[in-house]
Amino acid sequence: MNAPPWRLLLVDDDALIVELLAARLEAQGYQLQTASDGELGYEAVKAFQPHLVLCDVVMPKLSGPALCRRLRAENNRVPFIFLTAKGQSQDIVEVLSAGADDYLVKPFDPGELLARIKVMLRRPITSRD
Repeated sequence: MNAPPWRLLLVDDDALIVELLAARLEAQGYQLQTASDGELGYEAVKAFQPHLVLCDVVMPKLSGPALCRRLRAENNRVPFIFLTAKGQSQDIVEVLSAGADDYLVKPFDPGELLARIKVMLRRPITSRD
């Protein structure tokens, strides 16, 4: 049985990261939408209805944790994997407390990210906006 075409949303203001990850994810067969700030990310979640969100922590207009909290408050349970250079314990606690499902510190191994994406997509989502 083939998996459905998974929709991923990448929310990051670093154009180089977006370019590199987009090429890698699309090569793996994922449908990808990108957003360069948290507000655009919020709009993209509503319009694109991704199966998973890859999100930076520090972004213009709306931070990654604020975006995640907003969606969780609306009962949207789309999985979030945060990708960030902020790797201190308090940073990780803040992001997980905001509703994140996973956390990777930059620089990270793209193979590990792909493995984590697959793990998240295996999990059932009980409620999605």
